[in-house]
Amino acid sequence: MYDVKYGTFDNLREKLLYKRITAWTKDKLTLEDGTEITIECSEQDCCAWAGGKFKGVKLDAAITDVSEPCLTGKEEFGGETTKFGTVTIYHNNNPIAVAECEANDGNGGYYYSICSLVVNDVHYKVVEAE
Repeated sequence: MYDVKYGTFDNLREKLLYKRITAWTKDKLTLEDGTEITIECSEQDCCAWAGGKFKGVKLDAAITDVSEPCLTGKEEFGGETTKFGTVTIYHNNNPIAVAECEANDGNGGYYYSICSLVVNDVHYKVVEAE
């Protein structure tokens, strides 16, 4: 069993609001106070997997809102399902970063995985396949 600490998106907003994104890669956002946001596989079994990337990042804009996770679709192939979800980070109603996440339920769809945003070892679930 995994020993993962999950938080709510209200908690995530409290950690991120009114801070600026000062650096980014497809794997990580860094805020002005050194806080790092990553996209990670929180849980999985056997051959299931999860991951993602950041895109459309604009630096030096203060974060004024963080969306709830939004399921954006799914693909089925050979009995497996991959689900896709996004979280959008805003500055005054303008997107300044998008976390694109995906989770797959493994060989024949018998397994599960969870993709989350992670801040200070707390996981915020975006999408899961089961």
